Amino acid sequence: MSPVALVGLLVVLATLWMVVHLVLQNTDREPLNQRERIELNRLRALVDDLKETAWDHRELDSALATIMIDKIRTHERRGRELGP
Repeated sequence: MSPVALVGLLVVLATLWMVVHLVLQNTDREPLNQRERIELNRLRALVDDLKETAWDHRELDSALATIMIDKIRTHERRGRELGP
């Protein structure tokens, strides 16, 4: 795996961890305030953009793109199963 691909994978994993952390951190607390909601929406948009980028540039490293897209989709599926 090339260094660029490894860095890309690490960025995606770190972003996913941050989104999950923010969501779980506020699960048992009061509703998100406006600043937190904006940050969460910004991170969700970033994850969507990373998924699109992996798909658009899959010819550069198809194995890495597949891993990134699968990880994001798995996370999205788990989120739907847990509900809002």
